[in-house]
Amino acid sequence: MDAIPGRRLPRPLRGFTLVEIVVVLFILGVVISMAVAITNALTASQRLSNTTTRLTAIDAAIVQFVMQQKRLPCPADGTLDYTNSNAGIETARTSAAGCTTNEAGGVVPWRVLGLSEGDITDGWNRRMTYRVQAALAADNALDMSQCDPAGTGPLVAGVCNSTTAAVNPCSSTALPNCTPPSFYLQNKGLTVKNVGGAVLMDPTTAPYTGAAYVVISTGSSGGGAYTSAGALSNTATTDGNEEKKNYANLALAAYYVDDAIADAGGATHFDDILSRPALLTVINKAALGPRSH
Repeated sequence: MDAIPGRRLPRPLRGFTLVEIVVVLFILGVVISMAVAITNALTASQRLSNTTTRLTAIDAAIVQFVMQQKRLPCPADGTLDYTNSNAGIETARTSAAGCTTNEAGGVVPWRVLGLSEGDITDGWNRRMTYRVQAALAADNALDMSQCDPAGTGPLVAGVCNSTTAAVNPCSSTALPNCTPPSFYLQNKGLTVKNVGGAVLMDPTTAPYTGAAYVVISTGSSGGGAYTSAGALSNTATTDGNEEKKNYANLALAAYYVDDAIADAGGATHFDDILSRPALLTVINKAALGPRSH
């Protein structure tokens, strides 16, 4: 049959060529990869933000505790499951000596601070490690109200400005004007270094800037942190030797490490997140600082 004059016949349908399909798949792969990268970056940023927000809340809760108790709390036992009745409370202490354990496994004691367990977990859902010099958890250990900023009195051994370990230099009212704050701060608090070994906070050398305590999030690597079930997470990481000193299962250490740069050797990235306020800062925020007499 002849075609109708002036009317075009429809073209036959044509499918995608193999090249066109490959190009489309490549573009989709690029788009998906970009979306995953953006999502991961946003997730990491949110976890970091949650961690820093919770660290700030922990610091505020500790200051409130110091205001009421005039001392720092001892760590809680991070090895306990969240269902355990002792989870979140302070480990053993005495009024005179403070904390009496070696603090291995210690995490932030959320119950004595009036917090929930969720408040002391980081953005990766791991409990945050907590360390404190044992003596700073003794009764009235953070009360510097008997220290005079001027420190005008004479040195009298065994009284309020004694530097001997057996005497709290701010506990006596016998000579209320004699105690310079530096006598109290000497050798009190924790030492903090960076991964290269440089001292960032030092309680042994004037002006005696020891950390009142350290609270540690192990960051994305999760090395040496405790889960809500009391299990130690991920000790087989590529954390550097200095970063591993922050692991929660270890006893109270000679120093802790804070440094957001590559570990010595450059093989890994230091991702721990620390709060390490100076001892005098915590005391002043708790309104227990030196006063003129």
